[in-house]
Amino acid sequence: QMTLHALLFLSICALAVGQEKTWVYAPDEFPGPSYWANFGWPMCRDGKLQSPIDIPPGRLLFDPGLRPIHVDRVTVASELVNTGQMPRVRIGNSQKRPPANLSGGPLNNYRFRIQRVDIHYGREDTAGNGSEHAIDGKKFPMELQLLAYNADLYENFSMASHSPNGIAGIAVLVEIGPETNEELLKLTVATASIQTKGKRVELADLKPWALLPYTRDFVAYQGSMTSPGCDETVTWIVVNQPIHIRTDDLVEWTKLRNDHGNEQVPSFQGPNSRPIQSLNSRLLRTNIQHKTTNLEDARECKLPLAKLTYKSNVGGNSAVTSRSVPVPFKHPVHSKPKQHKKRHSGHKQMDHDTDLFL
Repeated sequence: QMTLHALLFLSICALAVGQEKTWVYAPDEFPGPSYWANFGWPMCRDGKLQSPIDIPPGRLLFDPGLRPIHVDRVTVASELVNTGQMPRVRIGNSQKRPPANLSGGPLNNYRFRIQRVDIHYGREDTAGNGSEHAIDGKKFPMELQLLAYNADLYENFSMASHSPNGIAGIAVLVEIGPETNEELLKLTVATASIQTKGKRVELADLKPWALLPYTRDFVAYQGSMTSPGCDETVTWIVVNQPIHIRTDDLVEWTKLRNDHGNEQVPSFQGPNSRPIQSLNSRLLRTNIQHKTTNLEDARECKLPLAKLTYKSNVGGNSAVTSRSVPVPFKHPVHSKPKQHKKRHSGHKQMDHDTDLFL
């Protein structure tokens, strides 16, 4: 015989599914991350390549085959939307403007089209715990995720998100600093127009490439979407330097609500991050070369890596390809990035030179 609690649980599920397939990030609320699998997203519970992860720098493998990441330096039309779970930039597909494409790195010569930017952050009292990815156990106040779909293989983001080699995600970690990144400042100012769920505001001239720090160094791994249905179709690229945001600008993000504004007690979005997932022996490839004082040791030290393996789990199906690569472990030689003209806004643009993985 069903208990009262079981009946109540099923009633809530039926009501939620009947109205809309909704979900939340708060682990202590229903339906939070531990309940996502009960809403028709079993990969969120059963997947072995889930994201986000904590990246231990000691596990990084230098891969000489990783090329630099290239992001087209174009301006796009977009809108900033309060989805209820998070603020999200949606980039339009206009015939009048070239798309913002992403290529290089671990993306196997495919061209990925940037479709959105998901924004994760904490509350004012938990500001240091806002990012989804962590490095050596440390989280950051904020994380921007530039998500792109494989435009060479798939017609749109939705199709690609359920398909092998479908999505590329660039994770940009954000630290507190004296000046706010110029493009992030544009988004911050726009939050005044999206205070409640469902609100949106147009952004006529956004430069996705300007949300990235001035570095060519990154870590890449195979993972998943960090929201339901957690499809394991994402090649994640975590860049090696942060961008920055002022404390008062971060506070503006914490004012965003996950309700429609009619409730007597307001409900706020942050922190809007999925809990850290198990690494499960995944490869963490990097183009970061570590410093050494003994060049002879650097030349002779070879780390034999039998195979680099790519897995994609979609609804329980796996596609696996592999290639044999000897991976030399070197210790750097950082090349200074090309100097760009400084961008100006309400805050002066600062140089981003703090390595995260060293």
